[in-house]
Amino acid sequence: MADMLNNNLNNNSLQNGSNNLRPSKPFGLNVKVPERTIQQIGETVKANATSGVSNIFNYLAKNEQVFDGTVARQLDDLFVQDFNTKQILKNSETVENKASFVMDM
Repeated sequence: MADMLNNNLNNNSLQNGSNNLRPSKPFGLNVKVPERTIQQIGETVKANATSGVSNIFNYLAKNEQVFDGTVARQLDDLFVQDFNTKQILKNSETVENKASFVMDM
């Protein structure tokens, strides 16, 4: 009877993880990660998160004049200047008294 009791105690102690040969420790919790590795992980995550967005902002900054209307105003000014030049040249060909003019471009 004593042998059966000892066998039951030994079986229960093995099933519960209490082993006299080696203390039970959770696997992987005793590993320390270097600070540099954590810093590199943070830098990588930040770079990946901002890579797509930064390209869009770079494009918008490079072409800011298109989006704020500066290019449209320049095109309108060039159109008016071209129209006026053509009108002056057209009128100078049809009028017999050719007037001299000075144009600033």
